[in-house]
Amino acid sequence: MEDLSTGGLPGHADRGPPHRGAQLSRRRAIQAAVLLALGLLILYGVFRTVHPAEVATAIRGASLGWILVAEAAFVAFILVRGWRWLVILRASAPEAGLGDATAVTGIGFALNAVSPFKLGELLRIGAIAPRAGIGIGEASATVVVERVLDVLALLVIAVAAAAISGAGSHSFGLWSGVVVIGAISVVIAVLAFLAVSYPEPTLGLIERIAKRLPASVRRLVDNFAASVLKGFASLRSPRRLAVASLLSLLVWLCIVAGLVAFVRALTPQLSLATLVLACTIFVISQAISITPGSVGTYEGFFLLVLSTFGARPAALVTAVAVLSHVGNIVILLLAGAVGALWLRVNRPALPVRLERPVPS
Repeated sequence: MEDLSTGGLPGHADRGPPHRGAQLSRRRAIQAAVLLALGLLILYGVFRTVHPAEVATAIRGASLGWILVAEAAFVAFILVRGWRWLVILRASAPEAGLGDATAVTGIGFALNAVSPFKLGELLRIGAIAPRAGIGIGEASATVVVERVLDVLALLVIAVAAAAISGAGSHSFGLWSGVVVIGAISVVIAVLAFLAVSYPEPTLGLIERIAKRLPASVRRLVDNFAASVLKGFASLRSPRRLAVASLLSLLVWLCIVAGLVAFVRALTPQLSLATLVLACTIFVISQAISITPGSVGTYEGFFLLVLSTFGARPAALVTAVAVLSHVGNIVILLLAGAVGALWLRVNRPALPVRLERPVPS
């Protein structure tokens, strides 16, 4: 059988000029190079404050047992996140499968691990839509729900850790950014809930706003808006939302546990509650990745946050940052490879009209 989808035929003429594609690729390559250079510059600045030899010595003395615990926690992050996404997806796509949701999650986060601006989210949206039988708008809405639940779960973990450790007052300067991100997430959650609770007024408002657009664009906007509302279907079910919220806590406890294990691999400093708080605030700081693979920004923020809570010396904290960053990337790339293999082996069946009989 051969996939004869539209636009994939040999000699298909509906393509943009070749030079435009080359120009776009060149521009993206330049942007990536500039951002990578910025990340390397930040990383250089971090290493200027410490002795690289001390960082290397600290890494060599790391406990293998704790490193394995950390890597297992990062694997659990992908598995639980895939499960959580399935719970959200099935509100509008009952045929969605756990294998597909987890595989696409792995691929998306593998791209996030090496690209700037979380581009893996776009890949996840495009990859899950055809396999779950939903539109791009629906898939986008499920990712928005995921991200809102992510921030709220991290806030719950941070507040609980601060209450237990009593270390919240020492990190007052770090909380401002956390509060802003949390407030934005709450606003998005409220707007999404109102939109899905009152779909007709919402679509009517969007239609009025889109009236000035050309007819073809207006239809596209209207269809996309209707598709997005379908993707927010999980917000209508208190039970589904409660399950997704509990899984969100588990998702981020896995990541925080992994970071805590990496710290413990090198040092017993800081109480468990304080360490959980510090690692949670650090995770929130990584909500937007500016440089490819968060090179430089990861290490810089890790050193800033952990030092604020009293972790010393700087060389040791930097060693934890480098070790955890590399360990995280390794697991995410492996998850992406396994996910790509799953999608290749478990291809969705072609529509009947696109299937050719196999010659006998």
